Amino acid sequence: LHVAVRALTCPFAPLLERFPAAGTVLDVGCGHGLLVNLLARDPSRRRLKLHGIDHDSAKIEAARRVAPPGVEFAVGSPALFPESFCDAVAIVDVLYTVRRDAWSGILEGCARVLKPGGRLIVKEVVDRPRWKYWAIMAQETLSVTVFGITKGERPHFESPEDYCRAVVQAGFTLLETLPLSSATWISHYLVVAQKPTSVHT
Repeated sequence: LHVAVRALTCPFAPLLERFPAAGTVLDVGCGHGLLVNLLARDPSRRRLKLHGIDHDSAKIEAARRVAPPGVEFAVGSPALFPESFCDAVAIVDVLYTVRRDAWSGILEGCARVLKPGGRLIVKEVVDRPRWKYWAIMAQETLSVTVFGITKGERPHFESPEDYCRAVVQAGFTLLETLPLSSATWISHYLVVAQKPTSVHT
């Protein structure tokens, strides 16, 4: 039920369009593996090597049960992978369950595993308009603190500027920032950024 609701309420189509047609992709905080498995079933992205990681072992087991051959899921963090391993890294609806002072560690870990010029794709829920904020806050408070469906800190939804600032502070260059239209009570926001191809001294 949780996966079905997520598939209906998250705008996955514009997310999928931002991924490369070939290369290695890592989904950080992949949950039940919905995004990775959608990419695996996209005929235009059959040359992708797909990896998903999450700290919830039960969700990883569920993701593995429905994964096509060649798709890999693991319990852990980006530290599992070597430097410059990926062409693209996704963080989709993860940061809102993580303390803001821990964002930099996650984003810098993503930068480490990305190849120079690699792409970071972040999708989060934002705090505006306020009526949508309070609706999603009620939903996620139940999900995290009451039912335990999502593991993490107490949910918090920030402004688009806050998410963009955190991505830039982790060393990325912003390529695209925009709200994703939705007919639901959820305000989705997309941030696409790039790891610099060289370090200027």
